[in-house]
Amino acid sequence: MSDPTSPECRASDTPFLTTLVYCMNLTCDPVKVPIWQKEKFWATKVTGDPNVIPKWDYSRALEEIKGTPMVEFNSGSKSTLNQTMLIGMSTYEIQSRFMVMFDHLEALQPRYSFVLITVGFGTPIFFTLLARLRFMTGVLDKLKPYLIYPSSIGTYHVRPLPWLLGNAPTIGQALYIAMFFILNLIFSAVNYSRSQPHPWGFGPREELLAYIGYRTGHIGYALLPLLILFSGRNNFLLWITNWSYSTYILLHRWIARIFAIQAIVHSITLLLTYKGTGSYPIESAQPYWLWGIVATVLTCVMLVLSHLYFRRLAYEVFLILHILLAVFVIVGCWYHVILKWRYNFYDNWLYAACAVWFFDRLLRVLRVANNGVRRSLVTEIGPDHVRVDIQGVRWVSKPGYVAYAYFPTLSPLRPWENHPFSINSTTLFRSYKHTLEPTSASIGHSSSDESHDVEKPTGKVLEASMEHDATGSVGTTGVTLIIKKSSGLTKLLKSHGRLLTMLDGPYPQHPSSDILRCDHILLIGGGIGITGLIAWTNAHPNVKLAWSVKSSAEALVKEMELFLRDIGDKEIVIGGQLKLEQLLRSEVQAGYEKVGVVVCGPGGMCDVVRAGVAGLGRGGKTVFELEISAFSW
Repeated sequence: MSDPTSPECRASDTPFLTTLVYCMNLTCDPVKVPIWQKEKFWATKVTGDPNVIPKWDYSRALEEIKGTPMVEFNSGSKSTLNQTMLIGMSTYEIQSRFMVMFDHLEALQPRYSFVLITVGFGTPIFFTLLARLRFMTGVLDKLKPYLIYPSSIGTYHVRPLPWLLGNAPTIGQALYIAMFFILNLIFSAVNYSRSQPHPWGFGPREELLAYIGYRTGHIGYALLPLLILFSGRNNFLLWITNWSYSTYILLHRWIARIFAIQAIVHSITLLLTYKGTGSYPIESAQPYWLWGIVATVLTCVMLVLSHLYFRRLAYEVFLILHILLAVFVIVGCWYHVILKWRYNFYDNWLYAACAVWFFDRLLRVLRVANNGVRRSLVTEIGPDHVRVDIQGVRWVSKPGYVAYAYFPTLSPLRPWENHPFSINSTTLFRSYKHTLEPTSASIGHSSSDESHDVEKPTGKVLEASMEHDATGSVGTTGVTLIIKKSSGLTKLLKSHGRLLTMLDGPYPQHPSSDILRCDHILLIGGGIGITGLIAWTNAHPNVKLAWSVKSSAEALVKEMELFLRDIGDKEIVIGGQLKLEQLLRSEVQAGYEKVGVVVCGPGGMCDVVRAGVAGLGRGGKTVFELEISAFSW
């Protein structure tokens, strides 16, 4: 089988143009189809590419016909079209009936796709606007303990499901996922027609399979911009809606699964189509087919590698592979459609997907550039935590914001590696008076640790002496990150006087306006989660802090002394656990009409609080607003 006829060939081929113009002049009613419509069709549709114009316009092509054609075109013949020919009425009727039906099916595809995308990003906007209507406030307050707060599977949400199956959505999130899945299913399954005998040689079964394949392929392409948007730090929906970043990430994963299903159905149905017509050996050797296989197979690979097990095993490796595979999927989608249909409507979805991705990456670069290259002061707080002071960064301390920190020199082979941390003003912490002594050991380390120091000024080791006033050399015009050492980049952090640091942020992680409108705020933290609660204490006049830490993190508590001193109502538990249910019940017993609960800590703590707030919210007069701040895989 030869390659499909190119638009350039159609534009210059005299027998093709004269045969087509004679057929149009003979069959098109001049009253229903005036000459200007024929000229428009001729200029934009005849070659198959609106950018390739025929060598003659419609009127000139008609003039080129000399006499009446006598030979009838045989669509089943393999002979070459080398003169102006007649189109038999039976052939014309078959093709005409098919084209009307096929154009209708083709028109439905973008219509359904636009509905899906509009519902996808319009739902968060709709419910955010709905929550701002005063008459809806009471209704939503009653619905939240039933739909928004509880998990769809037991009390699992931040904690992974057994066997690391993933994170269970809340009931509200599950309703969004179900709605989106059902819409995809309906739009992929309804409003199909048939036209037999088929001009492409498809039987009834192959024809239906082909149309399902075209529809699911188009919808899959349309999902790509939404899929990428929900994964981005610069998702514009975070700026205009009251949905959290963690919600969009969870929805990103589910939309990715729906995209994979659409891709698989698209591949299987068209495989069966061409198997049924006997053209599979020829079609499967075409470049467009091979690129389609690349896109579908890599999509399935991404689906497997995105399992929680692999994300936990080596998150940075997963992240790099995820980005590279996504690039190859989009490239595969691009060539799959361009080589088959050239520049048709399908490629517009790929333009949109790339635009969303580049917008997110461009803003990241601009944010890092705007924050500048900094030299931070790193101080160890006991064996498990470090404090990173970044001077000169003047950010307003807002609750619910994080920044992504880069420490390029800590891991020169992975300078792009970055992690999110809660940001707080340096003024909230005790000051350190730092001096550089040639022979002194770094705080919290024995001299035997010197040879393992990842970054250390030549011939000098940092020494820190604590000062309880606010006038140390660290300064107060900056931000401070309190970081718990983990198994990745953070384990390399040790005392340092001028650590190269770059910041991408600040970014909102979850909304704060509803919490701040409450009568009272209960802040619940576990371990390093205290850093995500600090900004809340200065944002509301009526706050209670409950914080539990391990005995080994007592140094972290001492680091927080200055900040904790200004909080009147607090409960600090060292080496034990907070009585979470009792804390929540005490808020109800206090008689507050509306209580905000913010929890930042381990997954188990977050899930217990979520279940407790949902339960109390159903059975009492106290209205709860809940925000969960937890970094998960």
